[in-house]
Amino acid sequence: MSRNDVFVARLAGRAVVSTLAARLVPRHHTEGATTQVVATEAAVTKRAAAPEEGTHEATNKAIVFTVTPAPAEWDKHLEREFRQLALQEARRALTEPESARLEQLNQWRDRLRCPLSAAEIHGQLKRDRLLVRMEELLKDYIEFEKASSKARAAP
Repeated sequence: MSRNDVFVARLAGRAVVSTLAARLVPRHHTEGATTQVVATEAAVTKRAAAPEEGTHEATNKAIVFTVTPAPAEWDKHLEREFRQLALQEARRALTEPESARLEQLNQWRDRLRCPLSAAEIHGQLKRDRLLVRMEELLKDYIEFEKASSKARAAP
């Protein structure tokens, strides 16, 4: 099991415990508390960049992300916006926020117009796991080679 899998498993376990704890608290204890609706939850294991306008720091020093839900279908409005931004990119007249929006639209377009089959998703997951294992093996091999070259050079 890789470190990413362990992280996701721990995160999921904590989420279940938090959910159960919230359900076990008597209703009269939480009547005065404000509730926030979470549109989407995600665990990200790679580096993520977040726009400043969608991020703020809460009173408990937690970082809160405002995530807009992905569209359910690719419509003419999204296609028009995508094409305009793509033309601006081709002219090299794209600003940083527009570039981020184009990337988001590109991901949505790929996912909504050509969704992956279950076999393709399974293959991608398997490929990702194999790449992580291969990276770990290569790191171990490099450490082994360094140690053995030091041992040969020592006498």
